[in-house]
Amino acid sequence: MSFEKKKIGEKNYIIHAPKGSDWVNVDDIVASWKNNSFSFPKSSSGEENGFRSAQLGALYAIKSHWTVSSKASTIVMPTGTGKTEVMIATVVSECCSKTCIIVPSDLLRKQTIARFSTLGKLREIGAINESFENPVVGCLISSPKDITELQELLDKSNLIITTMSLLNSGYFKNEFMQLLASTCDTVIIDEAHHVPSKSWKKVKNAFASVKCLQFTATPFRNDGKKIDGDIIYNYPLVLAQECGYFKPINFYPVYEFDSDKKDISVAKKAVELLEADIANGLPHLLLVRASTQGRAKELYENIYRKYYLRHAPVLIISDNTATDNKSALQSITDGTSKIVVCVDMFSEGIDIPQLKICAIHDKYKSLPITIQFIGRFA
Repeated sequence: MSFEKKKIGEKNYIIHAPKGSDWVNVDDIVASWKNNSFSFPKSSSGEENGFRSAQLGALYAIKSHWTVSSKASTIVMPTGTGKTEVMIATVVSECCSKTCIIVPSDLLRKQTIARFSTLGKLREIGAINESFENPVVGCLISSPKDITELQELLDKSNLIITTMSLLNSGYFKNEFMQLLASTCDTVIIDEAHHVPSKSWKKVKNAFASVKCLQFTATPFRNDGKKIDGDIIYNYPLVLAQECGYFKPINFYPVYEFDSDKKDISVAKKAVELLEADIANGLPHLLLVRASTQGRAKELYENIYRKYYLRHAPVLIISDNTATDNKSALQSITDGTSKIVVCVDMFSEGIDIPQLKICAIHDKYKSLPITIQFIGRFA
């Protein structure tokens, strides 16, 4: 399904995937959701179409909560159980007229925009039929020039997707925040374990009178701060493992006693595993994890680009231009590049299933974060 894009101001835009040749009015889109029946098919195995048990549980918990309260609530779902689909299904089945979705990073924003624009997998699993129109998604990329630009973006969108960093920036004025919060009837915060931080809490408080859903895989923080709002659903990790949402992890320790050779030894083993998978017809990718941008550049130039150019390695770091990172990410997703060197560009919520091998050249400072990072490959 193809996307069409229309600019609103200099950098912001709306995106739509119309089923026909013309864009659909935002009110007509919501009407199509209200006038048709949303189904909740259940998948009893990984091969069947339908919602997973974790997704159904979360959806029913949200619906139950909203019958008695509009207070902020938290949904805990382990990585890989399909929380984005729960977000999409909630917006459509509850016929939310104007939803603001806040994510922590630019990469996750782009991914969320793409998923919501076509209503994810809802048609594929039989939850909705062709009578349901795709939403018009407002992409809030930068602070609007003035209040009129923001109003136009809101008027022409069913959903607004943006990042917490933009809403927290000094460029996003208080009057913009007030308009956004007063126009939306629902706010969804992804990776909500960040909410207790001062900057995230400021944005959250602006939406105090709006129905708020907070999604996270990790509700507990190292600093002991708690996410406000009741946890209305918590899908246990042990059930996710029993249901096969996680696969076994193979750990390959590398023993190298010469510190000058440790990076090349780690790289050699990682590429060996990558090439074995490729030889077996598996479209796997290798992620190279460094602790800093300087280290990432060093590994990219002196190891992977120097010795493994045949796999077209790319470097994705925030020091790069947005254009360069976008081009690098595209070469990863289309399979042209098999190796990506980064710091934390793929840490939260990024969905690239082909990332199956990780070369950890630099470990994280804390064990829980290291385990969480490794868990994303499971």
